[in-house]
Order: sequence, then structure tokens, then C-alpha cells
Amino acid sequence: MKEYFGDLVLGTVERFELQGMGALNFLLRRALDGGGTSSLRNDPQGKTFAQMLLDIEVAVPETLGTGQA
Repeated sequence: MKEYFGDLVLGTVERFELQGMGALNFLLRRALDGGGTSSLRNDPQGKTFAQMLLDIEVAVPETLGTGQA
């Protein structure tokens, strides 16, 4: 995530697994120029970052869907 977003994320990136959902939540520190309510960026709540993630190609092992991962 840090590499993908480059200069848009000035701090660290933390990953959290969402149990029972098969999902991840990423915290991009120092990505909104001071926070959601004080940012001068067009999307102060980070929805643009989520939209950008849709362009990432992810390698998925063939065995993932077979229960043999």
C-alpha cells in the first residue's frame, strides 16, 4: 500500500484483518493533510484512495478457491 500510494501517504500504513469477513482494513497515516475535516484535498474522507485500490492487480493462488491454500 505504501509503495502504491507513494507520496500521497506520508506516514506509515497499518493493516487490520476483519475477522469473519475475509477482508482487510488499511490505515494510511498522514494521508489526508491533517485529517478528514481539515484536509484541502478534494476527498477529505479517503474515498478516493479506496477507488484507486480497484486498479491494483492482485495475484491469487489457484488453490485459494479449493480449500488447499
